[in-house]
Amino acid sequence: MSQLVDEVAPLAEAKPDAVVALGQVAKLLTVFPAANIGAAVAKARREAYEIAIEDVPAWTVEAAAKRWLKGEVATLGDKVNLSFPPSPPQLRALALDEWAKARAALWRYRRLMEGKTERVVPLEKRRPLPKEMLQALNG
Repeated sequence: MSQLVDEVAPLAEAKPDAVVALGQVAKLLTVFPAANIGAAVAKARREAYEIAIEDVPAWTVEAAAKRWLKGEVATLGDKVNLSFPPSPPQLRALALDEWAKARAALWRYRRLMEGKTERVVPLEKRRPLPKEMLQALNG
């Protein structure tokens, strides 16, 4: 179990590195080049991606880009156009999803090492959701 913690901890606890992350964005945008955009538009586009990924680790941006290229973007919903690069918010959402997976795994591994178990409440013993929440979830 200690080996799993050692493998996941660097990912879950990684610090943001905007330079490396923007390099990953540049690779992704190379695959989906924009037609005839001016310098001002290119600069604004770069700044938008920089803002979107400034606080996530670079490895998550790389993983998000790979997911985009493989079409593994179900977390973004049904109407994703994979013919274009992901928008800055889409890329951020995928990167945050990757980071959340690593942090959750680290949390579980550390809890297991401490000898703590997860409390699983059977469905029949769970409290019902408030009506307002159910209405919001159902649209």
